[in-house]
Amino acid sequence: MAERGIVILGSGSLTRSICYSLAAVCAAECVVTVVSTTPSSSAEVCYVADVRAASSGTPVRFRALSVDRYAAGSISSILREARPRIVLNCASYQSPWEKTRSPSAWTALMNRAGFGLTLPLQAAVAIEAASAIAALDPPPLFLNACFPDAVNPLLKTLELPIFCGVGNVALLAASLRESLRPARGERLQVLGHHWHLHTPDDAADEVLAWLDGTPVREVGPLLRRQRAAARSELNAVTGHVTALLLADLVTGREVRTSLPGPLGLPGGYPVRIYGRSLALDLPADMPPARAVALNSAWAERDGVSVEENGEVRFSAWASLAIRSELPGFPSTVHARDIPELCSRLLDLRGRLRRTQAASADHH
Repeated sequence: MAERGIVILGSGSLTRSICYSLAAVCAAECVVTVVSTTPSSSAEVCYVADVRAASSGTPVRFRALSVDRYAAGSISSILREARPRIVLNCASYQSPWEKTRSPSAWTALMNRAGFGLTLPLQAAVAIEAASAIAALDPPPLFLNACFPDAVNPLLKTLELPIFCGVGNVALLAASLRESLRPARGERLQVLGHHWHLHTPDDAADEVLAWLDGTPVREVGPLLRRQRAAARSELNAVTGHVTALLLADLVTGREVRTSLPGPLGLPGGYPVRIYGRSLALDLPADMPPARAVALNSAWAERDGVSVEENGEVRFSAWASLAIRSELPGFPSTVHARDIPELCSRLLDLRGRLRRTQAASADHH
């Protein structure tokens, strides 16, 4: 059973959605270990998921473990004991919901600088997890849910293992599937980036999709319902789609879908997975080099790009925005310096949150 196990790092909204769907759809005997820095949170997730599994009659089981922090050593100990087939990282130092639930001077800065500014905060746990996985033989498949369009290329430049991401283009593909309702056997292929969760200013920059090799026209209107929905609600879709993927991967079934950051590539692509192998599954009229170039260009719109030589480059406007609060912030850093940059951003975030709180108390 251990070889079919799954370890999930994090116990937030996405983990909950994944586990609650997995409990209902996973027909394989499987133990899902939820690892959290908040014991009560992971215990709660596993209780609800176990009840759902028992109610659904599925053989999947859930167990909660806690760590003081998501360090490579702690993660390594858990992985050696659990011997999972899959590790999924859903833990980061930046919640996507903060700007709506707890607006502050920090979230205002994120709005000005773009989501790419948070790359170091999104990547820190993924780096620790990948480092732990790299020491295992054989290593489990590593999936990353935290800004995989940029974090996965970062892991690749650090020569750390990364299989693929979840969410983002997978969410776009799921939404298009709902709009198009392809017939059984028809193949939907989607090329897109995290940036496409929002409507592009120029329709020429829209998501690309193909149905049985034929380009889908007017993709934007087909995504209108998704883009109008609250981002917190979209986790119910991302979690369910991810659960379906995990249920297939844990048994080694062939999968044809669209995923972000496959094998450390920037952005999202249609892929074919069989066992432990993954390959791009692009339509005939989209060469791989062109697909990567498009996603690299879209990455610029998010405010950050990761080069093959390991350079992480923040856009000019993102760098300008952050320097208003953190003079001397580098526009280009090497991937190996991301953990140190994460510490600096955490310090800045704490200061800006306190500034906002003090201002509110004053008024």
